[in-house]
Amino acid sequence: MRRISFAFIALFFISSSLAVTAQEGGPQHAPDFRARPYLRALYFGPRTNAPFTATAKTVWVQIMPDNSTITIQNQRFVARDMDGRIFQERRMLVPDDGKREPALRVLEYSDPQTHTFVSCNPYQMTCDLQNYGVPPSQALTPAGLQPDGMTYLTRENLGVDTFEGVDVQRSRETFTYYKQSIGNTKTILRVVEYWYSPLLGVNVKVVRRDPRDGEQTLWLTNISLTAAEPTVFQVPAEYKIYDHRDTRPIYRAPDVEQ
Repeated sequence: MRRISFAFIALFFISSSLAVTAQEGGPQHAPDFRARPYLRALYFGPRTNAPFTATAKTVWVQIMPDNSTITIQNQRFVARDMDGRIFQERRMLVPDDGKREPALRVLEYSDPQTHTFVSCNPYQMTCDLQNYGVPPSQALTPAGLQPDGMTYLTRENLGVDTFEGVDVQRSRETFTYYKQSIGNTKTILRVVEYWYSPLLGVNVKVVRRDPRDGEQTLWLTNISLTAAEPTVFQVPAEYKIYDHRDTRPIYRAPDVEQ
């Protein structure tokens, strides 16, 4: 009987303590981390003899259920030299209100000659050195009904044009997600338009329209076909580099804008 009494008393005090905490600070819960939306940045492969410098811009318009919008943006410097080395800034996405500049978050150096990739924190002045493998070329997904039998791809040739002084090939892809193909109760259309430069081997502009994501516009401006100074592709001497290389090549996909 005594054990039961002590257990009852302990339970009473614990319950009372929780009740007091709830009354003083409101209902309690564990941390809940909201899943952040994201978009893929423009991809720049290590092509040789095709140098350029440019400003990569992004504008993302997200459409709310009441048809109001949230617009965020960033802009960053990118460069590639004759040897295919690539330098990129990575910057935060900020509200498109003209009141703030997108903060710098990462500096990246890709070198296909030495097979190295260096990612640097400009605030801590530290870098991580890893292997870098040139991504294997991939053929475009064939148009038509896809292997899953529930999605369909159409591809349109929109002809040739110029963009920022560069010759481009334009095209449009429409992905049809039929009802219940991805848990959707209605058919979803994802439309992506490309301005592709054969000279540079990159998309100089991409516009993505998807009811799940809104409209994402990514493009290059201030394009120069002259290589940047060699120092642009070198990690600053004052940065400390930590070597994380192993025997496996790492293929770099487009970075996620944040």
